[in-house]
Amino acid sequence: MHQENTLQKAPGVFLGKPDDGLSQGAAELIKFEEDAISAVLDGDAERALMAGGECAQRVSDLPPVQELVDSIVQGATETIRSLPEKHL
Repeated sequence: MHQENTLQKAPGVFLGKPDDGLSQGAAELIKFEEDAISAVLDGDAERALMAGGECAQRVSDLPPVQELVDSIVQGATETIRSLPEKHL
C-alpha cells in the first residue's frame, strides 16, 4: 500500500528524484508513515508498517554469494595494492 501511495503522490522517489517534502502528497505520505510506525508500537498488525529495504526496488542484480564475495575481495585487493602509488 505504501509503495502504491508513493508511486501516486511522489513518483520521483522511484526515479532517484525525491520529493522536496513540501507537496501535499509528501505530507500525506509522511502522515501515513507516522501512523503506520505508531501502529507497530501499538501492536496493530493491520496498520503497521515496518521498513524493509527502502531501496530494494532499485536492486538491479542478485549475484550468487560466492560471486559477490569474490567481487568484494577483488576490489579490496586492488585498492590495497594501489595504496603505495597514492603516497599516503
